[in-house]
Amino acid sequence: MDMGPLLDCVLQLLIFFMLSTTFMSPKVSIALPDEIEKSQSDGTAKNDSVRISADKDGRIFVNQKEVEPNQLEQKLREALKKSPERKVLYYADKNSSYGLYMKVVNAARKAGAKKFDQAHDTRENK
Repeated sequence: MDMGPLLDCVLQLLIFFMLSTTFMSPKVSIALPDEIEKSQSDGTAKNDSVRISADKDGRIFVNQKEVEPNQLEQKLREALKKSPERKVLYYADKNSSYGLYMKVVNAARKAGAKKFDQAHDTRENK
């Protein structure tokens, strides 16, 4: 039995998926603040954490799914059950309000988050 055609197909699929994942863009467009102190990050993998995003219009996203503000705590509780570290990463547009930030922090605490980190832009060319 000749394995050549099978290997050709597998390699073509591998190349296709490698290229297609590099062209994927994030679903939520956020301009991160230039200089926000990042609360004690230990550099662990971001896959174990719950990602909260807030855009300049005040919309909140939990793991890139839009959430109503009154359901934020409940959705966070559900997402944190799947996270072994119970860690929350907060990505906010630099034009989002401080009140929204505090609402997210309080909801994360009530939902049982053990760690809460903020993301910021570390690029040199601003």
